[in-house]
Amino acid sequence: MHSSPRELQQLLAEARNLELGSPRQLQLLETLRARCPTFVPALLLESRAQLWGPDDAERTEAVFEQVERMLHDAVEASGRSPESLMGLARFMSVVRASPEAAEALYREASTRALELLEESWSGLIEALGEQEKTEEATLISERARQMFPGSKQLTEARAFAKVGPRSA
Repeated sequence: MHSSPRELQQLLAEARNLELGSPRQLQLLETLRARCPTFVPALLLESRAQLWGPDDAERTEAVFEQVERMLHDAVEASGRSPESLMGLARFMSVVRASPEAAEALYREASTRALELLEESWSGLIEALGEQEKTEEATLISERARQMFPGSKQLTEARAFAKVGPRSA
């Protein structure tokens, strides 16, 4: 049986409200993984719950291997999202004591997060321009230009929104 996105989100919300690593939380997360093995938010939460929950006695290499598999699954299922890359990076740094692997993952997460920010600001500038909210669009445009000075995407968004640079 496949769960709907709403059902998955409800189970996830319930799991998030429980103590990290509690038996009930782990049970809910296992249910989520059984219903949808590629539900990235649940994979990320379960990996944290397995690692950082209250019962340190059960942290064996087998648990670490399971968590690492979950994190790799989250990275792949998410299309290498910044959140999943950061989860795997933290694991590699803290559990595997591999700062080199963590560095590469953090760099990729940073790059992907910046790409997402550039795209979202471009869309926001356009949406504000369509609503003739030019003052807000100009403010966001200036902030975006500081972070992405040569962005063609932002230049096109500013032109679409009919937003130009402010005069100093």
